[in-house]
Amino acid sequence: MTIKADGQKWATKESQLVRNKEYARKASENVTEVFNGSTELKLKDFFFKVLSGSAQGILIGVLPSAVMKYIIQYSGLGTTAFGANLSAILTLFTSLIPFLIGMAVALQFKMKSLDVGVVAIATAVASGSIKWTKVSPGFVNPVTHVKATAPANIFIANGAGDVINAMIVAAIAVLVTWLVARYLKGFGSIAIILSPILVGGGVGLLGKSIAPYVGALTTWIGQIVETFTKFAPIPMAILIAMAFSIIIITPISTVGIALAISLSGIGSGAAAMGVVATTIVLLINSWRVNKPGVTIAIALGAMKGMMPSIFAKPVTMLPFLLTAAISGIPVALFNIQGTPTTAGFGYIGLVSPIQSMVKDPTVPTTVMNHFINPVVALIAWVVVPIIAGLISQLIFSNVLKLYKPLDFQQDL
Repeated sequence: MTIKADGQKWATKESQLVRNKEYARKASENVTEVFNGSTELKLKDFFFKVLSGSAQGILIGVLPSAVMKYIIQYSGLGTTAFGANLSAILTLFTSLIPFLIGMAVALQFKMKSLDVGVVAIATAVASGSIKWTKVSPGFVNPVTHVKATAPANIFIANGAGDVINAMIVAAIAVLVTWLVARYLKGFGSIAIILSPILVGGGVGLLGKSIAPYVGALTTWIGQIVETFTKFAPIPMAILIAMAFSIIIITPISTVGIALAISLSGIGSGAAAMGVVATTIVLLINSWRVNKPGVTIAIALGAMKGMMPSIFAKPVTMLPFLLTAAISGIPVALFNIQGTPTTAGFGYIGLVSPIQSMVKDPTVPTTVMNHFINPVVALIAWVVVPIIAGLISQLIFSNVLKLYKPLDFQQDL
């Protein structure tokens, strides 16, 4: 017996059975794999999933506030209730960065909703973005204006916390979740109770315990960068720009480093210029190989989202360094300055360029005492970095052929 389907050639029953088996095989291959005890954890794959998730979490938390800061301030929205509330909400995103890192890392491993929540909470409580302390009876809540009748805990949003610690805790939480799934069947029917308590609470407590030591490491890195500021202006600007051109595409927070060492004046300007240099190099390569949305995201500040492709081929960091070195020279020549807060932003929200031009009455002269005009700003922040980026591309990609634009292919 033969059948005819959709204008195709006549086929036997046997061929139809073979075709149906092939369809079933392809369908089974397309089924989403759920994280469980049988999931194979390879070191390289594990490392890159943690990196990718961390980059996504950082971007979600940082970009909204950075992009909208000056828009709200200079549009007049900041004087309205709507603008004030929007600014507060977007600023709060920053304190949720560790939570977002944990969530994004868990999703990279295709975890179920319970495990995603547990990993996210463990990461959030361990990374210092939310701090707590005990208050005595009589303390008046500044929001509710209710007086405490007994000792109680209060919780305070405290910036982004320690991003490196957040990554470490997220990785530990994923590993513990896998061990529980593999050897304890994921706690079975009482997982909804035991997972948040034992995995979330336990890993969170461990993360909080190691936080001071991880923080000391971050401070040590900051102190290395600070030594650059002791050199003469031009070498100092070059070295700091080169340092921050690399830091911006690592899990380390450029803003956190700058705040930790109170990087201001020319040091802040050079740090921001290093971020700009990396942005330019990424843009030059990304527009050729990535979707338009990825390139736009980089322009808006999504450099950390490129960590997986850059770490896969470290030689791609060379153009960052050369572009930063060239771009750092005008910082010293034109005395381009900034504050510890603006040091790690670069083009993000145009925070660094605007700060270098506009006098902020809230910034003391001990932090920043010189401002440039728009023409100098255009030359230093746009013209020089673009020319330097094109020179770097010509040398390292076209002439030496150490990398090609395809090496920067990445989905965000």
